[in-house]
Amino acid sequence: GVPTRFFRDWIVSRYLDKILEQVKDFKLTLNRIEFKIIEENKQNQEFVKIDELNKVTEIKDSILNYNRLNPNLNFDSFIQGKSNDIALSYSKKVCEQLSRYNPLYIYGSVGLGKTHILNSIGNQLKQLQKKIIYLSAERFMYQFVKSIKNKDTYKFKDIFRNADVLILDDIQFIRGKESLQEEFFHTFNSLLEKGSQIIISADRPPMKLDRVQERIKSRLSGGLIIDIDVPDLELKKNIISSRIDHIQNQFK
Repeated sequence: GVPTRFFRDWIVSRYLDKILEQVKDFKLTLNRIEFKIIEENKQNQEFVKIDELNKVTEIKDSILNYNRLNPNLNFDSFIQGKSNDIALSYSKKVCEQLSRYNPLYIYGSVGLGKTHILNSIGNQLKQLQKKIIYLSAERFMYQFVKSIKNKDTYKFKDIFRNADVLILDDIQFIRGKESLQEEFFHTFNSLLEKGSQIIISADRPPMKLDRVQERIKSRLSGGLIIDIDVPDLELKKNIISSRIDHIQNQFK
C-alpha cells in the first residue's frame, strides 16, 4: 500500500522490476506485484506496515538524502574512447578547478555513460569535503512537490541554494512543469552568484529542450556544452571486457 498515486507511479516506473526480482528469490511462484493507494488514516487488514515489523525509520530530508552517489561509478571504472574522451577530459578539469566551466552541460543518448561521469565528478569532489548535491531531475521534482505539500519550501531552497556543487541528471524531465522550472531557474541563478559549480546532463542540447523556458535554455547554454557520441567498435569491446573482468572478480 502507498499513500498517493505519485508514490505508486514512481515505484512502478523505476523499481517494480527490481523489487519483483528480489522477492521471487523467496517466493518463486510470485509473478506480479500490485501497489494500491491506501489513505494513511485508513485501517486495512490486508496490509501490514513494514516499519511496525522491522522498525524501519524514514530518512528525514537532509543533505544526505540528496547525495546518492554510487561509489562504483568513478573515473577509474570509466572506459575511455573516442566518443567520450572530450567529456571525460573536461569533467576531470572541473574537479581540478570549480566554476571554470559553469555550467558543465553533458548530453547524449541513453546508455552512453552520462550518469557514470556525473557520479565520477561527485565522488572525486566529495574527497575535497565539498557540499555536493547529486540527484536526478525527476527526484528534484519529487522533493520540490513534497516541500510544497509539507509547507516547507524554505528548507528545500536552503538545502539546494547552499550547495558547493549541484549535479542534476536528466534535466529534460523538468519540461512542461512550470512551477518546477521557476524554482530551478532561481536556484540556478543563486548558485551561479555564489560561485557554486553546476553540472547538468540531458539527452539533447539545451536549445532543443522542448517545453522548457527560454531563459532556462539560455542559462544552460552559457557554460560548456559537450556531447557523448555512440561508442565505436573498439570502445564497445573494451566495455564488454571490463564488465567480464568485473563479474569474474566477484566470484573469485
